[in-house]
Amino acid sequence: MMKRVAMIIPFDTSIKGGVVRAVKSQEVVYRILGAEVETFYASHLDDVNLADYDLIHVHGPLKLGGILKVRRSGVPAILTIHGWVLQEALTALKTDPGGNIHYIFKIINWILHRLIFIRFIYRDRVTTVSEITKKKNRLRATVIPNALITDEIEGKVSECPDLQGDGVTAVTYTSIGGSKVLSIQRLAEVISEVNRKAGCRIRLLVFGESPEIEDDCIEFMGYRDDFLCHVRSADIMLLGYDMSELGYAVLEAGYLGVPVAKFRGEFEELQDDVHGIIAEDDSEMIEKLIRFIENPSKGPVWGEKLKEHITETRDPLRIADKWAMFLGDIMK
Repeated sequence: MMKRVAMIIPFDTSIKGGVVRAVKSQEVVYRILGAEVETFYASHLDDVNLADYDLIHVHGPLKLGGILKVRRSGVPAILTIHGWVLQEALTALKTDPGGNIHYIFKIINWILHRLIFIRFIYRDRVTTVSEITKKKNRLRATVIPNALITDEIEGKVSECPDLQGDGVTAVTYTSIGGSKVLSIQRLAEVISEVNRKAGCRIRLLVFGESPEIEDDCIEFMGYRDDFLCHVRSADIMLLGYDMSELGYAVLEAGYLGVPVAKFRGEFEELQDDVHGIIAEDDSEMIEKLIRFIENPSKGPVWGEKLKEHITETRDPLRIADKWAMFLGDIMK
């Protein structure tokens, strides 16, 4: 059994979002497997002796300096990919070419990973958090979903005030450079059409970093520590993309009994009219949202079914078993 694991987060400490929460859940998984685990940001690796560890687990493409540190340590390393690396970089460049010029280097770095680093540094020991992430990154990888640590969620919402507003409240989230950024315009058009047909009866709260759109029924919240409080008080989580992967925010919403409205994606995990709304296109989403606004009583029923599904499939013990199988000889 391995004794010590070093996990590395490749991006800057100022960046928040689902990957950081996923890494925290992975810490719990390693402790279930009997390992001691420490997590470092790549910018702090000069202060870390990686050779002191039995396993290095990297959560995304490291820059060349970090790759060389992993190589020199002589310690077995594995790589987990959480997002769509190339698509995220291209989306960032498309959204703000001048401000996101550094994403060109991320594209080059990913090409080097595909050609060299994955094979010679990680020995092809790669995981992704979903089937669609594996496909979009064109990887030969083992799919292991994120575990959901429910105690942490309960702690964050234990003292939340009631934030329920008038009418129906939907929440969504995004991250700069991610596949979700360009979905905000799509959601804005959907919400605008729903409210045109049904009156301004649905309010959308957008969390994360996103280009703002002028609409009286859409509020841009930014990154907030009380995100889960707003989620718990919402009637539905609305997603403007067809990605079938359930991000950490969706898992948290589902655990809190908040149903999801999204577009059907490849490898779709959720069921329409069971876990929420799964629409084939914009017109169907608009139609189903209007029906939901007129009769929101299905929301709690959907939310309870989604909570059951997430609690079963993202149970830390179940995910730990998958990791034990993947690590194999590394853990012995």
